[in-house]
Amino acid sequence: MESATDLVEYNYEALASITGGFNEENFIGNTLYGKVFRGKIQQGLETQEVVVKIWVDCMRLATTPERQKPRFDNEIKLLTNSDLKGHPNLVKLIGCCREIERLGVVYELKPLDTLEKLIIHDDFTWLARIKVALEFACILECLHDQQLLHRSISAAHLMIDQAFSPRLFDFATLVGGGFGEIPDIRYRVFVIGNHGYVDPLISLTGAWSDKTDVFAYGVILLGLIAKRVFDLKNPTMYLGSFDYVFCWAWREYSESPSKKPESKLWGMYKKHKVSPLIKSLVDKSLESDEYFDAGDGVEITELAMRCVEENPERRPTMKEVVRCLRDLNGVKKFSRIVLPKMSVGSSGGDGILLRE
Repeated sequence: MESATDLVEYNYEALASITGGFNEENFIGNTLYGKVFRGKIQQGLETQEVVVKIWVDCMRLATTPERQKPRFDNEIKLLTNSDLKGHPNLVKLIGCCREIERLGVVYELKPLDTLEKLIIHDDFTWLARIKVALEFACILECLHDQQLLHRSISAAHLMIDQAFSPRLFDFATLVGGGFGEIPDIRYRVFVIGNHGYVDPLISLTGAWSDKTDVFAYGVILLGLIAKRVFDLKNPTMYLGSFDYVFCWAWREYSESPSKKPESKLWGMYKKHKVSPLIKSLVDKSLESDEYFDAGDGVEITELAMRCVEENPERRPTMKEVVRCLRDLNGVKKFSRIVLPKMSVGSSGGDGILLRE
């Protein structure tokens, strides 16, 4: 098995060279504890496209180098020595920089962009969205099988590659298994996570579990089908509060009036609007996609709403999510394109996954 000693060792100057001096044109986005850039490595006459991540306190979390090092070490450990190594939805680590106060990693990855930036695009087709939803569910299922919690799921932390496969590339808040105890945060002012993806009950209960990851996954799923993403830099508001994707969904969706939760948390979002019975939250533009299946639209909406249930006990496990997605008509009909480990090139599905 490959170990951390097999990785290419880069100095910080090499990372700067790979990214064109950390050029803004190569900037992809921020993570909780770092920045991510596109890069190129010259190998003889060939050029290898890569992604570089550096650990910096870009979110102003007062993070010191001493606190960053364990996160860096955990990522190296996960991507080189874990049973998850080689999973098609994890980035492939090819090298790192271990300089004091200058930590960085290099991934073998040619990305389209982050899911956050792609999610509203019209050329991101229905089947491509289903492919992303299913493959991301599969990697979370694998993490949970290893007793690992991600805790920092967001569309900004998912890279979409050329085959429309999601690649998880941020592991700074990973806990469980051999990566530290699951914390109790009831008495902390600051809750680790991403705006719009954190279970609202976390700050009250302090109970991190696999169901908190499921909640965040539900927000991803809602975003994929509704073409919605919460932008903290330009936030939408509702009644003076951030209008997160799950808040919008809580207002819009109703399986039946009798089944709507009546808690204060739900009530604050529904009391100002009387919604008709809505079975699907799929964006109208996606409903016109030639490969869209109306039955699947209803099924995925219901699945997403189960994931963002207020009561964690009513949420499905990721194993159940994967099973539900595999049972969709579109997945069965286009299994050679949509199912994990299938590539666009081998399936001839370019025109189906990417609309010209």
